[in-house]
Amino acid sequence: MHGHAASEREAGAFCGIVGRHPSMQAIFEVIRRVAPTDATVLITGESGTGKELVAAAIHRLSRRAAARFVPVHCGAIPEDLLESEMFGHERGAFTGAVASRVGRFKLADGGSIFLDEIGEMSPKLQVKLLRVLEDGRFEPVGAIATQQVDVRIVAATNRSLEKAVASRQFREDLFYRLRVVPIEMPALRRRREDVPLLVEHVLELLVAKGLPRYQVDPAAMDVLSGYAWPGNVRELRNLLEQMVVLGRPECVIEVRDLPPHLLAPRDVDAPGAGMPWQFGPAGIDFYREMEAIEDRIIAQALRLSGGNKKEAARLLRVNRTTLLEKLKRKRAAGSPLAALLGPPPPAPVAGDEADDVRPALDVGVPTLFDASI
Repeated sequence: MHGHAASEREAGAFCGIVGRHPSMQAIFEVIRRVAPTDATVLITGESGTGKELVAAAIHRLSRRAAARFVPVHCGAIPEDLLESEMFGHERGAFTGAVASRVGRFKLADGGSIFLDEIGEMSPKLQVKLLRVLEDGRFEPVGAIATQQVDVRIVAATNRSLEKAVASRQFREDLFYRLRVVPIEMPALRRRREDVPLLVEHVLELLVAKGLPRYQVDPAAMDVLSGYAWPGNVRELRNLLEQMVVLGRPECVIEVRDLPPHLLAPRDVDAPGAGMPWQFGPAGIDFYREMEAIEDRIIAQALRLSGGNKKEAARLLRVNRTTLLEKLKRKRAAGSPLAALLGPPPPAPVAGDEADDVRPALDVGVPTLFDASI
């Protein structure tokens, strides 16, 4: 067990959650501290950031680990059925209730229950949940007798419960009762440094499922690390599984294998798109960031033109000579855009435009022209 924990730390993992970014390390420390207690935890963050993994880790490290961990996805269950799903019902309590049924809270007795999408819960159920939080008591639908359970509650939401409280859609007393220990999950675009670790982790999981062992070449990894991932870790995981299932026999993921939307420039003002840079306490290097944006735009134009610089210049609405000068300057400066162009092309014969089409692009060899988006 200790050996497994040590190997996880070396891989940047904690209870199956992968991340070396400081924000993730801080979350791991909160999990370690809160797990031995019975404090209620509210996990917030965008969809796909791993909120259920955090809830499961809290259960796994708690004194309740030998009992059940019961997830309830409140937003996926129709409102008229959610009360029965959570608290159970008696036979004949409603149309179709042909037999009594034990609810999720009873199933989780002695263990932990994870209430995902808690912000979707109706006001009526919020009152019932508040009572369970206070004294562990509830009545199944259609029952007279009160039941009591000993359950640790972990809740999660991708909504702003503060705004829901302000608009009277969510009870203020329930909000503060749930938010004893808050954990905010960062979006993947806020911890891009973790993308290579996550890629390696997911590929290993796919091997464990019986799929071939794949590798990602450096240029493709640059693309994956630079993408904003609006669907977060879930989107990355699903994409990698798709690429392994449908991949080529070489078992290497290259830039040419990536879907077009990963290569296209993103509207950084679009909801969920995220910024392609991050402001730290010291600010950003403006000129370096602008150079990187220019590299990505040029790379996209060259990709769309198949490496034809004349066509790329037309797409960019600049003169071909302007584009050639930029590429020459970037190569001389050691820009990442030029790093994978290979050696400078031979001087063209007068009247010959052979340098307009790079053979490397024609035969599908990945270049940073493809990778810089």
